[in-house]
Amino acid sequence: MAKWLAIVSTLLLANAPGLHADDIDQWLSAISKTGAGAAGSRAARVAADQLRDQGIVILPRLLDAMDTPNVVAANWYRTVFDDIVQVELKSKSPQLPLPLFRDMVRDARRQGRLRRYLLDFLDRFEPDFRQSWIPGQLDDVEFREEAVAIALEAAQQAKQKQQPDDARSAFKKAFQHARREDQVRAAADGLKSLGLDVSIVKHMGFVTQWYLLGPFDAPGKTGFKLRLPPETKVDLQATYTGQDGNPIQWKPYQTSDRMGQVNLVQAIAPVKEAVGYAYAELESPRAQEVQLRCGADDNLSVWINEKIALARLQWLNGTRLDRFTATVSLRQGVNRILVKICQGPQHKNPAVSNNWSLQLRFCDKTGAAVGLKPILPANSTP
Repeated sequence: MAKWLAIVSTLLLANAPGLHADDIDQWLSAISKTGAGAAGSRAARVAADQLRDQGIVILPRLLDAMDTPNVVAANWYRTVFDDIVQVELKSKSPQLPLPLFRDMVRDARRQGRLRRYLLDFLDRFEPDFRQSWIPGQLDDVEFREEAVAIALEAAQQAKQKQQPDDARSAFKKAFQHARREDQVRAAADGLKSLGLDVSIVKHMGFVTQWYLLGPFDAPGKTGFKLRLPPETKVDLQATYTGQDGNPIQWKPYQTSDRMGQVNLVQAIAPVKEAVGYAYAELESPRAQEVQLRCGADDNLSVWINEKIALARLQWLNGTRLDRFTATVSLRQGVNRILVKICQGPQHKNPAVSNNWSLQLRFCDKTGAAVGLKPILPANSTP
């Protein structure tokens, strides 16, 4: 793709008298410096006008520049691109580099925003491209959900036509690649209806086996900053003074929720202004860099092997799939996971119950499980 881009750019520039690559670089660079609060907009406006005047010759370079995490700059580039294309389409024989557009859509290394923009653009000229290409993108992070949706639809149609083998195969494909909660559930339910049980927990890498401790007293919203004994040392045999002076101990708990969510109201107690802890030990088959994805109501802090890995101070947050993400390192063998979950004051509306929950998983960058095995701590008795 890069070779194609270079060839196209060179050929176009060669046929554009008076246009120099250095000029284009300067104009593109000026736009790249834009940011929030209209930063750099004056220089960007001048540069955009210059780029717009060059016409279709600069489309390859412009698209390459649009492949940026700077959303403000990308919007400037896209505006120039749109204006140039509109002028070109009014000519008697429009010349658009459609093969280049297709290549950039296919390139998973590119920004998803750019790829989607070009795919929508191609719909106007090559409407069959999307239909033929999307179903095969089950491993493409940007287009995975559309591809899974197609697989699920194919599975449902096969099931309605009483073709169980085809339906089962399509549901399996959807389940293997699905990461979004509703799609994972739909694929698992479809397989179950055909006599095949699958584990969403194993597929997604949820931690479901915990030792739970709480509630500790945490007046108001002080829980997040409180430093309580488990943060210094996890002793599963210890007894602590909990809320209202009651003794509390670590208790083994395994959630049966298919999406790995732990309801702490049920598992510990229906409390407010409190702190609870969850502890697990996981065996990794190798040293590996993985993604920690989690959520909690109200907020949480996570330690891995006694080092803080993630902390989010957000009250009335709500637990939802992959709310927070952090890249973390696991060592080969046993890894110790400690989670602190805060519970805030009663909601302003007394009719609204105080939820208290945790959901946590480890996965690769695509959202698939990474082969961790839950183990019981050596010094504990379940």
